[in-house]
Amino acid sequence: YFALVQFLFVTCWTVYVIFLPQLAAQAGIEKKWVIWILMADQAIFTLMDFSIGVAADRVARTLGRLGRLMVVVTAVSCAAFLLLPLTAPAGSPLPFLALIAVWAMTSSALRAPPMMMLGKYVPTPKLPWVSTLTLLGMGIAGAAAPYLTVSLRGVDPRLPFALSSIALIVA
Repeated sequence: YFALVQFLFVTCWTVYVIFLPQLAAQAGIEKKWVIWILMADQAIFTLMDFSIGVAADRVARTLGRLGRLMVVVTAVSCAAFLLLPLTAPAGSPLPFLALIAVWAMTSSALRAPPMMMLGKYVPTPKLPWVSTLTLLGMGIAGAAAPYLTVSLRGVDPRLPFALSSIALIVA
């Protein structure tokens, strides 16, 4: 299950990177800023992964279960991701960039809390195996990235964004 979620998360990010230049242009953002947007989202991912990981650990100790909270945050993440190709054609960069920020911040719910939960609930002897499966999902998605890049060229971005979002929220 965690391998599937990580696979879908990395696939969403790949779809995002493939279409970001096109969507940014539609939103009125010059091509030279795309690399800065990518670096900013990686900085957000890094800060949020750390922050959410620490918060998830504290919340789990206090409240116990994180499942419902993770589902809500994942739904917000998927909604923001789904809205990116719908917002870009409006030609207004601020809503587009705000959605990227919301998506980047909420995506951390798909990485840090599941890893914390693995460490907490998986029996110690099985932890290396389950961690391996999680990383396998990321690895397979990374290996599929070049194929996705070639096969999605020329496709309307709304379809892969919608499919990625729906698959991730269902998982």
